[in-house]
Amino acid sequence: MCEMDKVIGYDGIKQEMLRILDVMKNPEKYQRLGLSVPRGILLDGEPGVGKTLLAKAFVADSGRNAYIVRKNKPNGEFVNYIREIFDKAKENAPSVILLDDMDKYANEDYRHRDAEEYVTIQACMDGVKECDVFVVATSNDSQSLPDSLLRNGRFDKRYHMTFPKGEDAEKIISFFLSDKRVAADIDVEEIARFSEGFSCASLETVINTAGMYAAYEGKDSIDQCDVIRACLREIYNTPEVENELLPEATMRRAVHEAGHAVVAEILAPGSVNFASVVTNMRGIGGMVSRRKKEKSDSLRDIEKEIMIALGGKGATELMLGEIDTGSNNDLHLVFDKVRRILDNLTAYSFDSWCHGKETSENVYTHLDSATGCEVSRYYLKTKQILIKNRRFLESFVEELTEKGTLSYKDIAKIKDKGMAQ
Repeated sequence: MCEMDKVIGYDGIKQEMLRILDVMKNPEKYQRLGLSVPRGILLDGEPGVGKTLLAKAFVADSGRNAYIVRKNKPNGEFVNYIREIFDKAKENAPSVILLDDMDKYANEDYRHRDAEEYVTIQACMDGVKECDVFVVATSNDSQSLPDSLLRNGRFDKRYHMTFPKGEDAEKIISFFLSDKRVAADIDVEEIARFSEGFSCASLETVINTAGMYAAYEGKDSIDQCDVIRACLREIYNTPEVENELLPEATMRRAVHEAGHAVVAEILAPGSVNFASVVTNMRGIGGMVSRRKKEKSDSLRDIEKEIMIALGGKGATELMLGEIDTGSNNDLHLVFDKVRRILDNLTAYSFDSWCHGKETSENVYTHLDSATGCEVSRYYLKTKQILIKNRRFLESFVEELTEKGTLSYKDIAKIKDKGMAQ
């Protein structure tokens, strides 16, 4: 088993990297076809997704003399160190150099376009062009790297690594649980839904924290409640001890979050990961997590997002008969999206399109008026959804108030019960 096979997930990226390894190990069969050998690859993505782990596995599988460069010296010394590493790699070719966290090599300004470190790397890569030296780099933000460094001929392949989701997340969670003593009620899929959109490092921290909870309470094994509690604490930064709320305050939170969740489940069935009335990391009393999906610019998907955002306000008005004082952020999102529909997409007419400095005040005035009218229309549609699914909404509020947090499995049961009545 090669080292890259031990890295969980990212099968598509690993397949391409294995192909590059074959080129490095068997260059003659590619050169026979007149092909040039790639000189470098860049792994880019958010911190904690496993870029360095995958890069090190690639380096190990190459079987070459390896050199790892990290920023651990003052600027002047570091530039000289980069040159020394490339010289050593050239002398001991075939070799491979790992430039780890390359975007951190220079910090003079945001773009770092002409930083000496990057100019030096470019010159060094060009200097080993005719030698058997391969360069693999990792970066948290490739936007801060100069285009001249990232061009083909230097880094021929660039791979963006995202947060694990779906089966990849489940495999990673299973791996972190594999050496732990766990209870029979552990549900890896449910844990993946609670932690969707967060890094491998976060998942490992969650499992470790769950174990600390279990051990502190004298349990023989880690159960599902421990893991869910750890997810809320470590990922969403919920407090260890929630401030005691009056029943009315808890009810208001539950109604608002239930409104979002119910509309989401009607417009996009199965999309809600969980709903909770605990305080989240932004200090807001409650949250609804939904499945991450590929970004869509379709009008239908934008309209769904608008109505889901209006669900909290609509539910509060319908169930409590009062104005929702906690919907300000929701309304900002709604108005931004509606303005985009009217202006950027010109979905209904061209008289709301703001086309630059020459746009008249009449257009802006019309856009403001049309935006308000459209938001009102979407709000009416949202309330109609909630009215039609009133039993589902009421059952959701009741369960959420009682339990504090509902998983997608809990929500599915509530939905089936509400629809059956």
